[in-house]
Amino acid sequence: MLENGPRNKQKVRRANVTKLTAQGYELLPPDRYVLEIMQAKPVNEYGPQLEVRNRVAEGEYEGFEFTDYPNRGVEDGVKVGTKAWDIFEACENRPLAPEEELDTEDLSGKRFEAMVVVKKTGKGNRTEHGTIGPHRPKNTPLKEVPKVEEPDDPDAEFKDIPF
Repeated sequence: MLENGPRNKQKVRRANVTKLTAQGYELLPPDRYVLEIMQAKPVNEYGPQLEVRNRVAEGEYEGFEFTDYPNRGVEDGVKVGTKAWDIFEACENRPLAPEEELDTEDLSGKRFEAMVVVKKTGKGNRTEHGTIGPHRPKNTPLKEVPKVEEPDDPDAEFKDIPF
C-alpha cells in the first residue's frame, strides 16, 4: 500500500520567520481638546506639510499623543489659510502677517485647542481644519479694563466749543 505524504523522506526546512503580532491603533475619541505641541518639523514626503507631534494637555485623556500632518501649501514656507498657518496663529495667539518669518521650533511647548477626529483610514487621529484656535484657560481671570470716568453731565465737555 502507498503512504500519504512525500515519497522522498527529506527534511522539510522552514525559513527563520519572526512571528509578529498585529497591534491595533489607539484612538482618541472625537472631541475638542487642548493640545500641546511636543515637536514640529517641515516634511515634503506627500507634498509640503508639517509633522506635528501633539499631546493632550488637559482632561481625561491627558498624556495621549498622536502625530498630525497639516498642509503647508508651499514648499518653502507656510501659505496663509492652510491648517499649518492656523496652528501657528493659534500657538502665537495673534493674527500673523503673510511676510512674517515662521520657525517650527517656536511651536514646541505651545498649546492650542482643536477638534480631534479619527482619520478616514481609521488608523490614527488628526486635527480638523477650521476648528483650530488659541488655548484660553478657563481658570485664568480676565484682565479688568480700567473704567473711564464719565462726567455727570454728558453735554458738559461740549459747552466750551464755539459755534
